[in-house]
Amino acid sequence: MHGPMGESSYTKSVSNLVKDVESSTTLQDSIFEQAKLYFESSDKADGNDLYFEQQKQIRALEESWQSADAKNKVTIAKKLSVALRTLKKDYASEEDKRIQRLHKVLAVVSQLLVLSEAENWQKTQVNSAKLLGTLQLLSPGEGVNRPIQNQRLKPIYRSVLAIRLLDKLLNDGQINTQYIQDRYHADSRYPEKVGALSLFQREVAIPVIMSSLFQDIGSLHPKAQLILKGKDGTLDEFRLLEKEERLSLLRINHEQTLNFITFGLGVDSYVGNSKEERSEFGKNENQRLNFVRTLLKSALQPKLGLGNLIKAPQIYASIIFSSKQSHNFFDLPKAMLIVAKAAEREAISKIVSDSLLSIVGHFPQGYGITYIPKDNDKKAADRYEYAIVTGLNPEDPFVPTCRAATRNLTFIASGQVITIDKKSNLYFATTKKRLEKINPARLQEILRKLSSNFEERKEIEIIPSYWNPYSFFAYKKLQNLWKQV
Repeated sequence: MHGPMGESSYTKSVSNLVKDVESSTTLQDSIFEQAKLYFESSDKADGNDLYFEQQKQIRALEESWQSADAKNKVTIAKKLSVALRTLKKDYASEEDKRIQRLHKVLAVVSQLLVLSEAENWQKTQVNSAKLLGTLQLLSPGEGVNRPIQNQRLKPIYRSVLAIRLLDKLLNDGQINTQYIQDRYHADSRYPEKVGALSLFQREVAIPVIMSSLFQDIGSLHPKAQLILKGKDGTLDEFRLLEKEERLSLLRINHEQTLNFITFGLGVDSYVGNSKEERSEFGKNENQRLNFVRTLLKSALQPKLGLGNLIKAPQIYASIIFSSKQSHNFFDLPKAMLIVAKAAEREAISKIVSDSLLSIVGHFPQGYGITYIPKDNDKKAADRYEYAIVTGLNPEDPFVPTCRAATRNLTFIASGQVITIDKKSNLYFATTKKRLEKINPARLQEILRKLSSNFEERKEIEIIPSYWNPYSFFAYKKLQNLWKQV
C-alpha cells in the first residue's frame, strides 16, 4: 500500500552517520569503537604513558653507562641506541594512530554539521529538525533492542541540540566566552556554499559537538565496563546502579573522557614548511583542545557556566532516548519538564533551560500526535487523525508544528504542515473527553483503520493519547516528512 520498505537516501545517510559514531562490527572502525580500543591499549600500559617500560629500560641503561668502564660503555651504548630507536618508532606509530583517530572524528563531526546545518538560519532549522526527527523515528520506542538502539542514537541527537542551543544563546546575547566571541560574526556564521564549513563551524561548532558526542566516552574504559557489565560481562549494563557504583562510574567516566580527548585525540599535526604558520596552527589547535576540555569540565557543575551547552541537551536526550526498562513513549513530552526541574535545583541555568524549551517545545521531533481535525465547516470532526512533529521553534511550546500523516483515516505521503493546539491534541486529558461522547463502535472502527496491529491494540485505550510512527517511517515513500508541499 505504501510502496517498498527500506531507507531513503537521506535516512540511509543518517543511519550511516549513527554507525560511524557507534556500531559493533569486526572492523571496529566507528569512533566509539576506536575510543574503546584506545582505552584497552592504554589501560594495559598502566595509565596514559604507553611506553612506561621502554622509558624505564632506557633510564636504567643510561645509569649503567655512567658507571661502566670503557669496554662495557660501547656495549651499553649500542643497547641504548637500539632502545631509543625502538621507542621513537613505537611513538611514531602511536602518533599515527592518534592522528587517524582525530581525523576520523573530524570527518564524522563535519558530516553531522553538513546534515544539520545549511547556508542560513532558516534552512538550518529545517535540516536540524529533519535530522532530530529521523533519529527519533529510527528508534523502535519499545522492545528488547530499544535500550541498545537508543544508546547509539543519543550522542548525535544531543550534539545537534547543543549547536542549536549555542545559536539561540548567541542570538540572545547570553554567551560571553572570549573564545567563542572571537570567532563569531553573524554575517559569516554559516558557509557560503553547500558542503563547505565556515570559520565558526570549524573552530566553535566542531569542538562543541565533540564535547557533546564524547561526554560519556569514558564509560567505555575497562574499569567502567567492569562496573556496568561485571567480570564475566553478564550484568545488564542498563540496570539501576547502586549509589557507590554510580559515583565510581561518574568519576571514571569524567577522568577517562578527559584522557581520551587530551591524549587519545589531542591536537592535529601541521603540514607545511612555514615556521609562522606552524606556530599559529599549533596555537589554534591548543586553544581548540582547551575549549573542549573546558566544556567537559564545566558540564559537571554547569550552573551559569559554559557547560550548560552540553549538560542541558544531555538531560533532555537521556529522556528521549532512555535506556531504562521503565521507558514509556507516552512520557517523552515530559522531557523538558525534567530539564526545567534541573534548573529549579540550580543544576543547570534557567536561562539555558528556557532557551532549550523555546527550540524543542514540549513535543519532541518525530513524536506521533493524535488529534481531532476540523471539517470543512471548521467544526471538530467526530474522529481523530495522526500527525508527526516536524518543526523546531514553536511559537507556543504546547503547540507543535507537525506534518499530517493521515487524512480521512487513511495514511498519506504528502500531508499538510499543521499546528496542533491543546484543544485538538489528544495527549491532553481534557481534549480526550471531547471524543468520549462518540459511539464506542465508531471509535473501534477508527482504531481498526489506523492500526495495522488492531488485534493487539483492542485492549489498549480506545482513544489513544499518541501514536508511535516507527512502523509508518519504515516505508521509503513516507520518509520525506520535511519536504515542501
